[in-house]
This record gives sequence, C-alpha cells and structure tokens, in this order.
Amino acid sequence: MDDHAVFLEGLVTLLRLEDHEIEVVGTALNGQEALELDAELSPDVVLLDIQMPILDGVEVARRLKQRRPEANILMLTTFNDRSLISDALAAGANGYLLKDAHAVDVINAIKSVHEGHILISADVARSLSEGSPARPTAQRASMPEGAALEGLSPREIDVLQLLAEGKTNREISESLHLSEKTVRNYVSHVYDVLNLHSRTRAALWATENLKSDRSEGPL
Repeated sequence: MDDHAVFLEGLVTLLRLEDHEIEVVGTALNGQEALELDAELSPDVVLLDIQMPILDGVEVARRLKQRRPEANILMLTTFNDRSLISDALAAGANGYLLKDAHAVDVINAIKSVHEGHILISADVARSLSEGSPARPTAQRASMPEGAALEGLSPREIDVLQLLAEGKTNREISESLHLSEKTVRNYVSHVYDVLNLHSRTRAALWATENLKSDRSEGPL
C-alpha cells in the first residue's frame, strides 16, 4: 500500500513480471483503504509505506496486527530514520526495507517475511545501531539492558540472537541442536523477562541491545 500512484503501479508491474509465485491481490493509496482491503482479502503479506494519507503506515500496522496478529507486514519506504524504524517494528512490522532496494531484494524480502522471518536491510540495521537514540515506545521493555540480560541464561541469549537474525524456531533448533519445543519455551521465557509480547519486538530489542559480530546483511 503506497500513496504514490506511479511507484505503486511500477511495483505491481515488477512483481507480476519478475516472479510468478507472488500474486498481487489489491492495492491502496491511503491507510484507511489499506485496512479495508486487508479486512476483505487477508493477504499473506502486506506492504506498507510509512507516509500515507489518512493513516500512516505505523498506525496501519498497529491496527492490522491488533485485528489479525498472524499478518505478515513489510515496510517499504524511503524513510531511514531510527525512530520511525523502531516505531514500525514495535507496531508489528515483520520487515523494513528501503525503496532504493533492487527488485530482487524486494522479492526476496516479501518471500522471507511470508516464511515467518524478520527482515531488516543492512542500511536499516546500521541506522538502528549507529543513529541517535530512538523515541521510547509504550511497548519497549522498561528494564535496563544489563538487568534484563541477568534474567536470561546464556542459551536464552543465544536463542534471542538467532531470533534477531530472522531465524524461525525450526532454524534455531537446528542451529543450537535443541528440540523446537525447547526453543519455544526459551522464546516464551525471553518474552516474559523482557516484558515484550511479539517476536518482532524481541528482535528489535536484541538488535538495539545485544552485541553482534555481524555488521552487514539482513537480520
């Protein structure tokens, strides 16, 4: 969903020509239309811009997730502002990609989010790690980083790090040689300790607070 008709038409054409596995079921030029279309069509992946008339992308994502928690949302926007990125992810977006991305990156991002991964482009990840402090949100964990980490075991921190890299529970279980049930239990405890309520918010917290050797590439 995008408020720039020319860009929207170009994106639809690109998706239809470049990848026959992706079906575009509807488009909207403002946030209210986006919510109405989602209620009617329940698409597997919803693409949103940050800046849209009537309702912005962050508010659309928030309302959409409240109504349909299983929805997969990918933000596709020109805004690389750390506060907006944090707000979008806290609202429930599963991915954040800039509009200057190559066509293949957009297609891969759609498929990755559809498969349940959390995707943040390298440029966006740098903005999160190097930019000015983000505005606090109501959903952000209230405890300091050190206090939160003290409540997590080393294995739970490993799980959180892999979660922030966009790994599914199955992929985490394979990486750490654990059962999926054990991974789910670890993830649930991480949510409780950090006072967070979604995979995306936990990944955002980890991106901002955990040290990582990865400096580039999607999370």
